[in-house]
Amino acid sequence: MAKRQGNPAAFGRLLASNAFESVADNATRTLLPVIAVASLGAGTAEVGLLNALGLGAFLVLGLPIGALVDRLPKLRAMRAADLARAALTLSIPLLFLLGSLDTWHLLLAAALLGIADVFFTSASGALVPSLVGTNELGVAYARLQRVSSLASIGTPAVATAGLKILAAPLALVLGSGGYLCSALLLPRTTGHVPPPATGPRQRFWHSIAQGLSMAVRHRSMRALLLSNMLLNAAAMLGNSVLAVFVISSLGFSAASFALVGTVSASGGLVASLVAPRLLVRMGIGRLKIAASLGCVPAVAALALAEILPGPTLAWVAAESFLWAFMLVLATVAGAGVIPQLCEESLLGTVMAGNRFFTLGIMPLASIAGGIAASTLGIQPVLWAWALLAGFSALPILFSPLRTWHQGPEPQGTNA
Repeated sequence: MAKRQGNPAAFGRLLASNAFESVADNATRTLLPVIAVASLGAGTAEVGLLNALGLGAFLVLGLPIGALVDRLPKLRAMRAADLARAALTLSIPLLFLLGSLDTWHLLLAAALLGIADVFFTSASGALVPSLVGTNELGVAYARLQRVSSLASIGTPAVATAGLKILAAPLALVLGSGGYLCSALLLPRTTGHVPPPATGPRQRFWHSIAQGLSMAVRHRSMRALLLSNMLLNAAAMLGNSVLAVFVISSLGFSAASFALVGTVSASGGLVASLVAPRLLVRMGIGRLKIAASLGCVPAVAALALAEILPGPTLAWVAAESFLWAFMLVLATVAGAGVIPQLCEESLLGTVMAGNRFFTLGIMPLASIAGGIAASTLGIQPVLWAWALLAGFSALPILFSPLRTWHQGPEPQGTNA
């Protein structure tokens, strides 16, 4: 693929937009379950459905939306998604003030928010390569990850403070304002004109099939897909047992578990800060392999927390920090691979095809982890978590990606 020059001003506006979008997303995810339970008396079934609707949109609609994004002006799609989410989140406090808010309103809003989120995420991921130089992709994705990590740390505290002042539905105005600011801060133009497509445009569903095929059949993309699937499966195994292990098995309070979550977010933030320098020093392939292998001792520290010397909670916190640190490094290391192997006109579709598999494994792994923990116990699931994370290094190790520094070697670009 041809080298591209960057547009630092436009990318700076995209960073600012993503900062507010991340704040709005985190606030909305924090507040919707609280509103459902505290204001509407929802039970576990309703809350579970509410939490699943966002991920469900990626699974059910991710592929067609990815193909559609390749046919739309990406900045307009992102701005429309922001404005739609701002209106949706604002509708909930308005319905509350009118005395008309019901659980089905929250479920409908969550479903529509999930669809808009898929549009924004698909367009944003496909837009980044047009705003930065080809050799700066890794650094660009690391900066976006840093914004997300900062939002993960700060937003829940702000949302909690809002809950102390306002009724839960009214606090959702924070999310609406964040989405509106995100829309206003998006760059007006990328300054980059994509090369004209050659030949007739492919049919919509044929382009989806091509995106899926390329994600699976291209040797380097397939290695990345398998690695990310294993890593995401490991993460969901961990999520299925972590709270029960820390609170029930180790006997710590819910407040202590929440503190561990803050430590974990801090690990992700630190990783996003050092990732650009590590990418330059180690290269994409070596960093991805090292980060995947580094997940193993992180989870082992948790599994052995009760018998290791020193305070048990300190080992739990260390695991959370190191796991998030390694997970973000692995994510950032692989983030620039697909844009360097895929034509820009197909980027949204191919990324959506990749997400179909890497996100699709997550609910399956979560269910499997819960079943395994109930039948075999939590400890075997913890060790399976560690082993799957370590195995995620193997697809990279046995593919051309292992030799990548900032991009593919000439012989490594073939399918």
